[in-house]
Amino acid sequence: MREIARGAEMRDVIYVALAVLIVAIVMLSGCTGVLGPEETEKFNREVPAKPGGDLAVVNRNGGVDMGIWEEDYVAVTAVKRTFYGRAELEKARIEVTENDPILIWTVYTGMNARVSVDYTIQIPADVVLRGIDTSNGQIRLQGVQVAGTEIHTSNGPVIVDGAPGGDLTAVTSNGWINLSGVEGYVTAKTSNDGIMVERSGGVGDLQASNGPISAEISAIPGDVVISTSNGEITLRIAKDLNARVIATTSNGRIAIRDLPLRVSESTETSVLGSLGAGGPTITIVTSNGDINLAGL
Repeated sequence: MREIARGAEMRDVIYVALAVLIVAIVMLSGCTGVLGPEETEKFNREVPAKPGGDLAVVNRNGGVDMGIWEEDYVAVTAVKRTFYGRAELEKARIEVTENDPILIWTVYTGMNARVSVDYTIQIPADVVLRGIDTSNGQIRLQGVQVAGTEIHTSNGPVIVDGAPGGDLTAVTSNGWINLSGVEGYVTAKTSNDGIMVERSGGVGDLQASNGPISAEISAIPGDVVISTSNGEITLRIAKDLNARVIATTSNGRIAIRDLPLRVSESTETSVLGSLGAGGPTITIVTSNGDINLAGL
């Protein structure tokens, strides 16, 4: 009987210990790295904008969605997110300057802040975006004016739908780049995905890996390289462009359609030729993919 009693007491101790452990895990989920429910906090700020003024965004973890509107000020809406307890939200502070340039940035405090910030920003059409720098999130621009603008992210796509003004450089990793309606020259670089360029003022270097490249080329600023690996390259080139063309692939074919390219050298996997009076060189390189060239 004493053995049975001691066994029952031991089971009671084990049950109590397990219950205490479960409660401790739940209570400490916000500070021990254990995932919990999503916690969010909203931020709203409006600042006056100078006509023709500049704006930049510096984030570290999260997306940026920016568009234009008819108001004369900049409206910033942000959502902070975490799965590690509400106290973790305090490790990210949002700052917005009111001078020119307007700077919107996320300031992280403490060690290993596990909080992301997603921005939605509306700006006047005459404000110029100078740059966006973030990671682990999408960058999306709609109608935003650019001028030598650089946008960088990682683990997310870059999508531009209309960008009047000047040149634009887009860089990401593990994300798709889709640039449409950029008035200046575009330069793009990604990995583990592809690139698409439509209706731009011209094309600079385009570099991808493990993804296709599709681009309309109306002009080039000089020698350019368009390259990918494990992907197809499809280019629609202005028929009146003056340029040399060097196209090379491995494990693929090269097709030319409705393009006045004067071919001087040709093999199964390479083509050398010129358009118009010749000029800067468009070097096109892929592996494990076809190259398709057509007139624009």
